[in-house]
Amino acid sequence: MPEAPAVFSAPPRGRARVMISAGEPSGDMHAAALVREAAARRPDLAFFGLGGDLMAAAGVELLAHLRETALMGFTELLGSLRRVLKLRSRLAALAAAEKPAALVLIDSPDFNFALAKAAKRAGVPVVWYICPQVWAWRRGRLKLLRDFVDRRAVIFPFEADFFRRAGLPADLVGHPLLDELRLPPKPKAEILQDLELPPESRVVAVLPGSRRAMAKRLAGPMFGAIDLLLDRFPDLTPAVPRAQSLSPDDLRPLIEAAPERVRRRLKIYDGRSAEILASAEAALLASGTSTVEATLLGAPMVAAYRTSALSWLAARLLVRTPFVTAANLVAGRAIVPELLQSQATAGNLAAALAPLLAGGDRRAQTLKDLAETAARLGGPGAAARTLAVLTQAMEAGRARV
Repeated sequence: MPEAPAVFSAPPRGRARVMISAGEPSGDMHAAALVREAAARRPDLAFFGLGGDLMAAAGVELLAHLRETALMGFTELLGSLRRVLKLRSRLAALAAAEKPAALVLIDSPDFNFALAKAAKRAGVPVVWYICPQVWAWRRGRLKLLRDFVDRRAVIFPFEADFFRRAGLPADLVGHPLLDELRLPPKPKAEILQDLELPPESRVVAVLPGSRRAMAKRLAGPMFGAIDLLLDRFPDLTPAVPRAQSLSPDDLRPLIEAAPERVRRRLKIYDGRSAEILASAEAALLASGTSTVEATLLGAPMVAAYRTSALSWLAARLLVRTPFVTAANLVAGRAIVPELLQSQATAGNLAAALAPLLAGGDRRAQTLKDLAETAARLGGPGAAARTLAVLTQAMEAGRARV
């Protein structure tokens, strides 16, 4: 992994407006880190577009909030399709009309491809940070990434290899969580104190997902698994870091439906997933960015995934990868149990998590595997490297004018 550049080219006079679009909570976090990096190194850049609370706090002028777009799967989208399409059309038209200095897209391909097309046709340089997972499915999108995107910034080594084999240059910038997490974390005793938990607490992190549909499908089995595990491990403390995309009202009925003895022990926090995972004995996670976070923090985990029957059928037909969890994809083998769709039951989750709580060889091997996988992700500097890619794309765009 190249080191983050220390010097950028001299900025042009005045402030250049950069449009940025992140339609999911993880994208909001990574975009905010990029904007903070720009504030330090390129104060001439002003960002505006689609994002969340973290981007707003970093100084982005929000034209729309990610709560309007953080949907999942085909059937989940149907109920809000008209509203999402209207928003997408509005932002695409704005990208073409305003002609910002550049457009930065972060993940969310179903939403962001329309913006890429509109911007590229208007002569706006397009940088895609955290590219669509074409290595897993919908490889026809490679042509779109070639035709409508100037620079592709990828976060996993295997992604860069895939793009290069496909004849499409890609910039390996590293995983942004290496910037955003404090590694190594505080000592466990200090974290527990910060979380207002007793020093002897055995925390199990429970992250059912940042999207309402996923959380609704996984919270029940996950809380049920904790209830089963309490028979064997009565000192467990389940802890849930509420994602910003889930309101307390979204989470409340899921908690109320949990078994009574789980509710008595349950600790709910606004965010703080890194602290909870760093102090956890083990974790139950929805497959997604949180599994990368758990890998970097060395939290033994079981990953789960549930979607609608229609979405699952489509995924089975289209997905070309043997794993869904980042740790397994980077490792190239199954180091984290994955329980998908009908497999994600309370009994199966409990059975998979129990050996990680019991200690012994299984837990020791998992910790070793996670450490080796985390090391493959390189070091910090993703935000700075991505900012350098953005700067180069802007310079190339000015040269074409």
